[in-house]
Amino acid sequence: MGLWTGLVMLTNPATPPAQVDGWPVIQPVHAEYVFKDPHMQGVDTPFVIYFKDQEDTQSYKFECHDGEYADDSVMKFSGEFQCALFMFKGMTVSAVNLLAANTREEQRNDGWNRGRVQTKQLQGDCLAYPEYSTARHFRLRGMSLTMSITHIEWAPSQGSKVPSLAGFTLDVDAVPDKDAHSEVAQSAAGSRPPKSCYP
Repeated sequence: MGLWTGLVMLTNPATPPAQVDGWPVIQPVHAEYVFKDPHMQGVDTPFVIYFKDQEDTQSYKFECHDGEYADDSVMKFSGEFQCALFMFKGMTVSAVNLLAANTREEQRNDGWNRGRVQTKQLQGDCLAYPEYSTARHFRLRGMSLTMSITHIEWAPSQGSKVPSLAGFTLDVDAVPDKDAHSEVAQSAAGSRPPKSCYP
């Protein structure tokens, strides 16, 4: 396997372009995060990944927080868990969440986008809409980004028949995609779920 890989590299010297439509081409990213709900007010379990370009410069910040996260200097995080993607401008990040599609609803409300995870989206009829549930794909700025939610754990909820979300594993994968030309995330393919599932 190692020899074959070496031969492929020697016979295919082409390097990826530095930009697509003026946006930096990212290096492939894979990261995994195990979310455990501490059930404590004001406690946050942050998850941050930096997407780098072909020159190893940070181009994007992928950031997730619990819904209890109180610092809304960039945006207001909500739901059980919410992720966002921000572009770097020099040494700082833009306040625009690139996971929000270019629709009136998603651009006006920090919580109305597929980066936010809610308990109801991970159970029952909502599982029939994976782009809003357990397998969320985003295409934008010369990249494809996937959020996969697995190993979901439930716990009894006091005073409710509906169990509470106790934990899950979040896998994040991002790769270059020369056919992704949207400035912000494209709208999800497939049927849109009912309001009981989204937002």
